[in-house]
Amino acid sequence: MVKRLTRAHRRANASRQKFDESLGRHAEVLARLEELEDLRAREEEEARSQREALEAELLAERETRVAEKEAMRAELEEAKMRSEQEAERLKGEAREEFLKSLEFDVLLGKRAFSYFKDGFWGCLAQFRAHGYSEEEHPASFLDLQQALMKLGDEEEEGDEDQEEGEVGDDAEGNPPPS
Repeated sequence: MVKRLTRAHRRANASRQKFDESLGRHAEVLARLEELEDLRAREEEEARSQREALEAELLAERETRVAEKEAMRAELEEAKMRSEQEAERLKGEAREEFLKSLEFDVLLGKRAFSYFKDGFWGCLAQFRAHGYSEEEHPASFLDLQQALMKLGDEEEEGDEDQEEGEVGDDAEGNPPPS
């Protein structure tokens, strides 16, 4: 029996020793687990703070872009208004320059001659339609060439009258060149 008790006692000691070793390992694993949980919590907190910082930075950047976009839109509108005003000014200047040009005078002369010619032929047709005979009543105003020459003479006289009015009394003594 002593042998049995000794064996049982050895077994109990061995079991207690294994239990103590297991408890030591368990305590080490628990300590390591707590360290890992603390490390994980810190990492999560850092990640959360980084995410919040990035979200704040993104929001600030969006606001900056919106403000820049609005500023660019306002600048574009201002430039558009200035360019429209400049275009209107240049258009007005070009119109004034064209009205003073020889090209405008030529176009105006052609248009006036066209109206005069059409009007002349229209009047002549009306005279003829109402039985007016050119042989019985010769009229110098029915001759287109003569009417044009007379019109040219009237323009020259108008120019001479303007020149005389500008020069004054000295123009009366000197006849204008023809």
